[in-house]
Amino acid sequence: MNVATASLSLLAVATPAVMALLLSVRPWREGVKRATPLAAAPALVLAWANPAGAQWSLPWLDHPVLELDAVGRVFLAFTSVLYLASGWYARGYLAKDPNPGRFYLFFLLAMAGNFGLILAGDVPAFYTAFALMGLASAGLVFHRGDAEAFRAGRIYLALAMVGEVLILTGLVFLVVAGDTVTIAELHRGVISRPALPLLLAGFGIKAGALTLHFWLPLAHPAAPVPASAVLSGAMIKAGLLGWIRFLPLGEAPLPGCGITFIGAGLGAAFLGTLVGVAQANPKTVLAYSSISQMGIIMTGLGIAAFRPEAWAEILAAVLIYATHHALAKGSLFLSIGPAHAARTRLQRSLTGLGLLLAALALAGAPLTSGALAKTALKANVGFLPEGWALALGVLLPLATAGTTLKMARFLWLVWPRPGHVAPAAPRGLWLPWLGLLAAMLAGVWLLPGALELLPAKLAPDKLWSALWPLLFGGALAALGARLRRWFSGDLSRWLPAGDMGVVIERLLERLTLRRPRSDDSDAGRSDDPAPAAREVLWSAYAARAASAVTDVESRLRAWPVVGVVWLLLFGLLTALLARAGH
Repeated sequence: MNVATASLSLLAVATPAVMALLLSVRPWREGVKRATPLAAAPALVLAWANPAGAQWSLPWLDHPVLELDAVGRVFLAFTSVLYLASGWYARGYLAKDPNPGRFYLFFLLAMAGNFGLILAGDVPAFYTAFALMGLASAGLVFHRGDAEAFRAGRIYLALAMVGEVLILTGLVFLVVAGDTVTIAELHRGVISRPALPLLLAGFGIKAGALTLHFWLPLAHPAAPVPASAVLSGAMIKAGLLGWIRFLPLGEAPLPGCGITFIGAGLGAAFLGTLVGVAQANPKTVLAYSSISQMGIIMTGLGIAAFRPEAWAEILAAVLIYATHHALAKGSLFLSIGPAHAARTRLQRSLTGLGLLLAALALAGAPLTSGALAKTALKANVGFLPEGWALALGVLLPLATAGTTLKMARFLWLVWPRPGHVAPAAPRGLWLPWLGLLAAMLAGVWLLPGALELLPAKLAPDKLWSALWPLLFGGALAALGARLRRWFSGDLSRWLPAGDMGVVIERLLERLTLRRPRSDDSDAGRSDDPAPAAREVLWSAYAARAASAVTDVESRLRAWPVVGVVWLLLFGLLTALLARAGH
């Protein structure tokens, strides 16, 4: 094992973690804040240096704890670029924030966890990094501290905990079935059927899969813009990476997984459009766009579940699409600050051009990275049976038209207009946004297999297949804008951000406030024994139970108790996994 590459692997994860710890040292605090973007530099160097089989291990283990493979290299490249640009952007964005140190702490911890799960070579390392990223990103959602942020943070944290329990249980099944904790060896001839639904659902929460997605449109508007960029561009891809790492794609046909992926993916693509275009907050529109885009990527995994022999081609297409979406969506989030602060004609023109480039790329306009990504993905539809291929051949272009509709809505909300009252532009927003925009324009073309698709993409039929959904979506957007003149009211009242989550939230509120009533059959009886007294007794029992729960919860919230419980659980998990691996 090369010592330099091993050290670089460890440094990629350790640098943001150590910088987060240094925030507690007062003399170092300001320097760490200014240097936050550089925390992503070791990971970026590791990804672009391409050290074959970079590994890092502990002396007493016979397997790598950290390892960089071809899939991890792509994920690490776009993730490190996003964190670098977002950290740079945050320096200007948080210039007047009352609690910038809190943001940087959770941002750096989330970065360490994100890099760690990408580089993880064994199951304990992956789960530890995944949990660290999930908990730290909750701090980013809570950061603003108002009612909206607390509501979004509670929902996000609740779903994150459910997801981690499902993932932990699924990973234990995998380790026991495979008799190893090394990720690369988990699926060699062994498939754990009980693990499949657990991992599908657990990673589906992080990926914003249909029915598990409703935390996204609540968390993104609540979090600061640089946090939203990494939440949507990088962290959401942790669910995708989990599916790639731990589902036996390419090993055996999995028709159940295939139906789930394709059905949920298409459902998410169209639900994201239906609810996304009704929103008035541009960050919420982008959140629903992420739900749609991840749904389209899920259809690629569904094809692979049906046809394992095509996994290599499909994986290449999925990686191209994931990179394109990460950089384009990050660019759109970071454009919000410059768009709102553009006051001069030059600033408005520059911002408008950047907005158009990123929006057209996400919509899949010809000659953009989005068209390349969609061409790569649709090239694999032919691997499906004829009926499935025909359905996807129609529905995927319609989903692209929906993306165009959402991008038109986003541009309408953020487009810099002359004469509007804009705040003074914070320093440091323009350069990181433009840098990420440049990475979006060039980055996807550097991926393996991207240039090979260029001749096919330039064929007349491919150009038309990329153009007509854009024109159709644009026509729908123009029609919607015209109808909007005669339509009064706010559409988000009928299609609120959080959609299904809002329904569940209201249902739980009703159940919580509901009191037991006398049985209908007893309602007219004259000998009914004092219903009012029973109501009073029930209220007393409920109040006592609520007080007891609150007391237990307050004790469990104490940091020493949380720390001890977490260490005990993690130690038990590590011992079980280590024992299963021998």
